[in-house]
Amino acid sequence: MKDKIFYPLIAIIVAAMVLSALYLGWQKPQCGPFGGADGPADYSLIILDGRDLCRMEAYLGYDLNLENDVLTIRAEADANFPDVQRNAHFRLGPDLETVYSGHKVRVSLTVKPTDGAGAQAFEFNYSAGKAGNSGWIRFDLKPDWDTYTAEIDVPRRLLENSISLDYLSVRPVVPEKTRGIELREIRFRRLGEW
Repeated sequence: MKDKIFYPLIAIIVAAMVLSALYLGWQKPQCGPFGGADGPADYSLIILDGRDLCRMEAYLGYDLNLENDVLTIRAEADANFPDVQRNAHFRLGPDLETVYSGHKVRVSLTVKPTDGAGAQAFEFNYSAGKAGNSGWIRFDLKPDWDTYTAEIDVPRRLLENSISLDYLSVRPVVPEKTRGIELREIRFRRLGEW
């Protein structure tokens, strides 16, 4: 192949590869801790939904699958641990940790049991690390989508300028074998200081 054809062809192939990599990067959600940057300036309502549900992390005994903007959480019977971060959980960003510290927050989760081996109940727990947590709050599930809401008092940070590593853990109640839930949305509404 002549140099006049070879080098321009290589340049076109490299440019196509770079552009396709950039395109895939733009399409991929930014997973990791979530914050309130896209919400209202006063952090009054923060919504976690759609492709942002990829931010959930889990340890052994959990299976997570995000498809069509719905997160399926399956857990084995021995996967439910007392520690929030050892269960399936979302880590909150430092901005939310700061604005929620010492406040009453209404947490609403839109959940349903999975079609096969669906859980009859689920639990969530808001943890502010060493400062404390809400304890496991349990809801019995209806057969179809419904929104389950609880108000929690988020513990104050132990030190004013410290990072407390806040987590919200969501898990199916698993009496035996494996059970699952589907999660479509989580809403955090800050209500004021407690």
